[in-house]
Amino acid sequence: MIQVLVALAFAPWAHPLAFQPLAGWQTGASGNTRSAYVGASRRNHPPQESAAWIATGVRYRDKATADPPNATLMHLPHGGLIVWAVISDSGWKGETRIRLDMATAKRFACCEATRIPGEYDISGYGPGSRYSVIVRVYFGSEPTNALRAKAQRALDRLELPAWR
Repeated sequence: MIQVLVALAFAPWAHPLAFQPLAGWQTGASGNTRSAYVGASRRNHPPQESAAWIATGVRYRDKATADPPNATLMHLPHGGLIVWAVISDSGWKGETRIRLDMATAKRFACCEATRIPGEYDISGYGPGSRYSVIVRVYFGSEPTNALRAKAQRALDRLELPAWR
């Protein structure tokens, strides 16, 4: 019984965040690491996070956990695209369930190291309300309908861990 409870407590971390392969794109992931998003905890385990990225048109140069991935963004060409995501132990109140849909993405100001034409953010909680999700979408040129559709195809490849 104790093993089942321990397994349930760590369920999101049993399968780190990842993007499924997509033709013409590169992917990478951090695996599970100590969270930079949630402060120290009195729980039995330190706060966790898991980050992943998918990119086209640019070689990814940063650690998977870099938010923002400035070294890569400095080389993001016209038409290039990066989708970066992180999950972390829930720590924010008032979140809603995440919808991995570019129609819900909000423009945000980002990236002190470089200027890029389009940065978008999607956030919320993952399945079972057990972890928070942040997704950032970086466009190397103003996002046309075609580029937004391309970003949506990448979002569709993001595998959020299930909560059982």
